Amino acid sequence: MKTAVPLILCALLWCSDTFSQSVPTGILMKDIPGGTFTMGSNSLTGSPAQQAAAPEHQVTVSPYALSEAEITNAQYVEFLNAAYADGLIQIVVGVAGPDNGKRLIQGTSASAYDGKTLYSLDGTRVMKDHDDGDADDNPFTGVIEPENPLNIAYIDFNTGTSQFYVKNPQDTSDFHWYNLCDYYDYGATQGTLDTILKNDFDDWSGAGQNLSNELQGWTEADPAAAVNLPTQTEVANWPVTFVRWWGAKAFAMYYNKDLPTEAQWEYAAKGGQNYVYGVHDGTDVWDANWNQVGLLVATHHVRASISGTANPFGLYNLAGNVWEWIADNYVEPYDTTPVTDPFIEEASSTLRCWRGGSWNYHEATLQSAMRFSDEEDRGNDHFGFRIAGETTGTGMHDENRNGAFRVYPNPAQNSVRLELSDKEATHLEVYSLTGELIRSEWVKGNTVLRLEGLASGVYIVKVKDTRKKLIVK
Repeated sequence: MKTAVPLILCALLWCSDTFSQSVPTGILMKDIPGGTFTMGSNSLTGSPAQQAAAPEHQVTVSPYALSEAEITNAQYVEFLNAAYADGLIQIVVGVAGPDNGKRLIQGTSASAYDGKTLYSLDGTRVMKDHDDGDADDNPFTGVIEPENPLNIAYIDFNTGTSQFYVKNPQDTSDFHWYNLCDYYDYGATQGTLDTILKNDFDDWSGAGQNLSNELQGWTEADPAAAVNLPTQTEVANWPVTFVRWWGAKAFAMYYNKDLPTEAQWEYAAKGGQNYVYGVHDGTDVWDANWNQVGLLVATHHVRASISGTANPFGLYNLAGNVWEWIADNYVEPYDTTPVTDPFIEEASSTLRCWRGGSWNYHEATLQSAMRFSDEEDRGNDHFGFRIAGETTGTGMHDENRNGAFRVYPNPAQNSVRLELSDKEATHLEVYSLTGELIRSEWVKGNTVLRLEGLASGVYIVKVKDTRKKLIVK
């Protein structure tokens, strides 16, 4: 089994020597001390059903760890490439419903999630009749108010290299933004489309309603002229979206982790201080990424997983940015009996919890105790996740930074020495952070890795053993 090795040029040195399947590059797990708290709230702002779903009750959670941020596109690509190499996932074409004709990542018979959909490679912005202009209370009939075209899937598969990678918003082979702004309104009956092709490119390029300006200046001939478009590096650090519940669960399982339970998530969101909102101080909702402007059509999108201000446990974006999938099946209301480490799992249910609000939802969803749910086979441009695991008792730990292993010289310019324990020939591959294969070669234990031709930046190295090194140039 190949495992990831972080390789950084022009950075400080850190390295590790571990013998387990380490989590992808950059995932920092934060220890949460655990304790007894009041789960739920009798003063939620929301609908009567939402208020009734979360009655207050005493819950005790044992110490655990959470990833400091939502899993990114780059980290999910690292998982997909490893799982693909292990024969655990495959690409299929959907045949029904919203997935009809779309390329889906599904589990193989070799996995614990055989036939389950993990991710949609062809995910696009949400298209709804947001303002209910036809007054039929159905968002999938009538005239559409499209969302920002940047709310799209940023992961694709290169059939030539058989590798997943993060797509480049400024590369026309990955994104033709004018064509991506084509759409049809819905017909009068759900499941039907109008026959008149529309295009709202001008709305996002400043020439029309000026809803947003990320596409301003973009042309097929000169895509780099769109200076407001995010870069490939930026979207690599955005939280992965279009991930289904099984896509989040499969990621966690691969690294011997799990999704947080509802109790673990809410305890963390309350910051150990019964915070009403899952923000850094429990009140400053303007630090979060949600639909602050209150528009019916969301004009913005996700931001970097690590952004805003961390809460007292050192966690980012528990409120807003993307909804986070939770381990539990959804049951309402809670059983109000005091309990320790509650977890709800029902084999007959496919309804899963998600928490925290997102970039295009309203302020009430940022409340720590607010509960939501959806079918585990759904997921669009505002579904993401973070992972949970066992605590180390050290407060924080990056599983790619444990232990020590000799890597020298430090700093290095043209080459660096790797000391691998395996003295036999080992296959080594170097990838860019976005999944592009840079180099492939066979190496042995005490190996000199030549760095000529590698620009300064962050790279991923994969080897057959489980050693993790980070190298500087």
